[in-house]
Amino acid sequence: MKLPYSLRANQSKIIDSISLALKERNHLVLEAPTGSGKTFTSLAAALPFIQKGDMKIVYCVRTNSQQKQVIYELQQFKKSGNEIKAVAIQGRETLCPQQKNDAELKKSNWSEKSKICKSLKLKSKLGENGCSFYSKLLKGGDSLTKKWSSEILTAQDFSKQAEEEGVCPYELNKLLLKEAQVVIVPYVYFFDEFIRNYMLGWMGISIDKVIAIVDEAHNLPDWARGAASESMTLKSINLAISEVKDYGYQLAEGRDPVHFLNLVEAAMEKLSEEHISDKEDEGHLPSHIVSLDSEVATFETEMMSLGTMTLYRLKQDSTEISKMGQQTRQYLLDHGKRPRSYLGSVGDFLCRWLDSIDSHTIRLIGKKPLRLEKVCLDPRVMTGFLEDTAGVVSMSGTISPLDMFRDLVGLKPNTILEKAESIFPLKNKKVVYLDDVTTSYNELNSKPSLWNRIISKLELITNNFNGNIALFFPSYKLLELALESLKLKKPVYREYSGMDQEELMQTVESFKSDSGAVLAGVMGGRLAEGIDYPDTSLEMAVIVGIPYPSPGVRQNALQHYYDISFNGRGWKFAVESPAVRKLLQAAGRVIRSESDRGFIIIADNRTGRFLEYIPELERSDDIVSEIGDFFEA
Repeated sequence: MKLPYSLRANQSKIIDSISLALKERNHLVLEAPTGSGKTFTSLAAALPFIQKGDMKIVYCVRTNSQQKQVIYELQQFKKSGNEIKAVAIQGRETLCPQQKNDAELKKSNWSEKSKICKSLKLKSKLGENGCSFYSKLLKGGDSLTKKWSSEILTAQDFSKQAEEEGVCPYELNKLLLKEAQVVIVPYVYFFDEFIRNYMLGWMGISIDKVIAIVDEAHNLPDWARGAASESMTLKSINLAISEVKDYGYQLAEGRDPVHFLNLVEAAMEKLSEEHISDKEDEGHLPSHIVSLDSEVATFETEMMSLGTMTLYRLKQDSTEISKMGQQTRQYLLDHGKRPRSYLGSVGDFLCRWLDSIDSHTIRLIGKKPLRLEKVCLDPRVMTGFLEDTAGVVSMSGTISPLDMFRDLVGLKPNTILEKAESIFPLKNKKVVYLDDVTTSYNELNSKPSLWNRIISKLELITNNFNGNIALFFPSYKLLELALESLKLKKPVYREYSGMDQEELMQTVESFKSDSGAVLAGVMGGRLAEGIDYPDTSLEMAVIVGIPYPSPGVRQNALQHYYDISFNGRGWKFAVESPAVRKLLQAAGRVIRSESDRGFIIIADNRTGRFLEYIPELERSDDIVSEIGDFFEA
């Protein structure tokens, strides 16, 4: 394998570690600081294993920018004389050109797009007026595959070029997977069992022939739990009622589905009153208690009581509701409309709710909005299959404790755990904490003057520093409160909850191009993870508080589950480590290369307990002087 670059610092050691793990068909969890070249080194180690032709690499990323970085590195390998075939996969939302001319398709979610696409492809195969892009692909599939298989392009560039030729990028991508040696995919394509099985079929390979590389792997446990969770809101039920009235559906024996759905609403409202305290937004519902004389109400008992029905009838009606949704979708599809059925979504959710007996989930009733929710507590539901692969490389700059990550995602007990040495000169970075402030909920509530002290500290630091500075908060609520109180002499670029990607990136670029500006975001948010601020575009970060998860029934259940599953390590797994990872991700925005210099301030007196994660941490005695001394050195 010809390398495109000369190896730096500890890169040879990283490559050797990955190579050894893959040679033994083992798993490796790697923590390596930003600037180590994780993408390059993981490819340098893994690519030799696919040259025999019986194995392939699936490189899993979380964001488009990460996918582009992998493509860039593969292009460099190819320019160096290596024969590599690679494909970057994105969903129909990105790759489908038909949606530009089809309003219904454009408004559809991924499931609806799939149904519309399937219908259009069938019409094309029958010679009818289906999808022109797919029709052209049908005519020249083999030649097009041969032409495009030698290219290594980003999903966006590939989509643009394929569209210019009048062929479907999404379907062409699927054909190219057969020849591809490296496939770069969003998490969902590999970790969702349904999608993964389809993808492996398109690749023509079994899971035991896959080398998996998971980038920014610290995100995987939370992502997996979120992907395996689901909810049903009051709004969706109301829309389902409207759908029943529009289509005139009836249940068995001529019963009105609206009555059933009204019972669902009434049951949710009663459960909300009984299980949610005044200070909470959600309450924990016991599972599997279906006796009418039970002392604790569940969704099942409320439905049986209100509707004077049996559990059998409840399940039967839910199934019928689900089938009505299927009819709606088919009708809409046949008439060229978006196949969306709220009735079907409600029925599908209720069927899964009533049939599931999962020890790894909890059931919640929420009130803002009113909802039923199934929350997955165990990431291994989505990640457990990794033990069947030819090898796994999970890597991140903030994945400690390594054994915790290994256990949470269900990697092999003998998984290799390795921390790469930092390549950054110690003199280029300083990390301090302030011991006279905190964002502890209890202390902020009991000491009104504490918030004023935090604001004064932030004003002092920010107004006495001439370069670009970032303020990262534990929550949007505290960010809002701070910006309302702060009197700053600099332009402020900020993150909003629900901010779309285009606006976010415009904000980032405006901040980078400014001089002496403030960037305000939240830990765990997009400004604090996955975005580079090179050179002098960000020279200081203030971490305002420790981003501990908000207490409540959901968090308590997760901690309890981890206590039971992982030998009493619930606090560490569910509270401490996630908070530290968010903190370190935010702090890591400052130093992005060997030549960068940066000053990191953690404004919270609880920080001293995290020395095992931040060994260079110091307590600050005179923050303004220390900042001046650092940048003048």
